[in-house]
Amino acid sequence: MTTRAPYFTNHARRRRWPWRLYHGPIERALARIVRAHTGGRGLVVGCGLEPFVPGAERALRWHGCDLDPDAIAACEASYPAMRGRLAVCPDAYTLPSVAPFDGTFDVVVAKEVIEHVEEPERFARALASRVAPGGDLVLSTPDYGFPSTLGLLEATVLEWIARREGWSRAYIHPSPMTAARLAALDLGPDVSLVRIRRVAFGWALVACWRREVPQPGAGRSTPSRNEGCAASRSR
Repeated sequence: MTTRAPYFTNHARRRRWPWRLYHGPIERALARIVRAHTGGRGLVVGCGLEPFVPGAERALRWHGCDLDPDAIAACEASYPAMRGRLAVCPDAYTLPSVAPFDGTFDVVVAKEVIEHVEEPERFARALASRVAPGGDLVLSTPDYGFPSTLGLLEATVLEWIARREGWSRAYIHPSPMTAARLAALDLGPDVSLVRIRRVAFGWALVACWRREVPQPGAGRSTPSRNEGCAASRSR
């Protein structure tokens, strides 16, 4: 039995019941944040087969990157207009840097990625370093903290499904995240946590950080007026 999930099969399931009960609320929460930055540049890290945020496809000029060359090849085939804005990451902690990936982005998104890396703070810092002043870093991840029941579901029902398909979930999330663990991440100067929201029956977390806008001559920074992360507070 392999411990590696059949990635392309799992990705295709997300629109079907019951998988959409998990993925749908996450995508809606991400889209609300992204739409506050309409007209800017967006980057999806660990994009898999979807180099944009569903529900906000036209909001930004999207770029996508992933460690898996097969995923990027599949994106190029599915979204030929995005060729040139898709790239393979050099490693789990380094983003592409050649044009058009040079410079910063108004929104950097990583959906269900941080739990897969061995050093989550290093990963999140790499992403935050590419966020423009006034921009947002948005991460979603399974919630393994109390009172979430996801851990129990993964150890029972989801593990049973995986084993029927010839693999195991046992080692796919080396860095299980909780709200407290996300809140403790140090993403560097001028990057502040705005909020962490529980979605999808409390099974997932959507966290958003803002890079503050420098104030000329003031010696300090201030948050952008753009709603961004805060746009989902009242929804």
